[in-house]
Amino acid sequence: MFRENFYDVLKALDAKVNVVVVPKNSGLKGYAWKVLKEAGFDLETAKKVSETKLEKDGLAVLLRRGEDIPRIVEDERRVGKFAVGITGDDLFDEYTLRNPNNILSVVNTYDWDDDGAEFGRPTLCLMSKTGKSPTEPAKATVGIASKYEYSGRLFLAKSGLVKGLLMDVQIYNGDVEEAVRRGYASMCIDTVYSGATRRQTGLGIVEKIRSSDLSVIAPVGGFLILEKLAKEIPLGPVIDRR
Repeated sequence: MFRENFYDVLKALDAKVNVVVVPKNSGLKGYAWKVLKEAGFDLETAKKVSETKLEKDGLAVLLRRGEDIPRIVEDERRVGKFAVGITGDDLFDEYTLRNPNNILSVVNTYDWDDDGAEFGRPTLCLMSKTGKSPTEPAKATVGIASKYEYSGRLFLAKSGLVKGLLMDVQIYNGDVEEAVRRGYASMCIDTVYSGATRRQTGLGIVEKIRSSDLSVIAPVGGFLILEKLAKEIPLGPVIDRR
């Protein structure tokens, strides 16, 4: 599978990149680092500075949770550094829903293709014990993994599968499938990767909501545009037109 060279992606930004932010979550890290290696950015050869920082070819490489990476890229920009981040596009879309005025854009996408994934890539799913949406009782409790809360709520608001059901949404920081198994919730929304947890808890897929690829994100939606405009302002004496 073709992987665009990561350094070419950086060059195309027409900005001095100081920082690269990559995932440290075990599942996301494994595939993201593999893809970056295929794209010429092998982090296994990077110098370890601390548990959360590496150095590679003059770039500071920060290790952060995938769901936090968009925020870190924006934070770095606010302190005067230009960072790019690599994370799942599902996590980036969730961040955008939560922060619609963000300054980030996707500048490159790497396709996710993993034979070890149940659906070939991470897939956000609506699940239940039966694999079907309940029709009774009229009020249904849906557990949503916290890092997909806005995406999950948006899906429930638009989906015909739950039309007519009064939704009681509960947010979980983990083990959301277990909440369904134990009867705390009628259904749940979370990402299925290998499918092991789903099978262990005996849940079926009601609907596949969306799949995910890897995105390279950069702060080119706001500040950088202003900087480019500023560079185009001609320098020289001010002309008094009074």
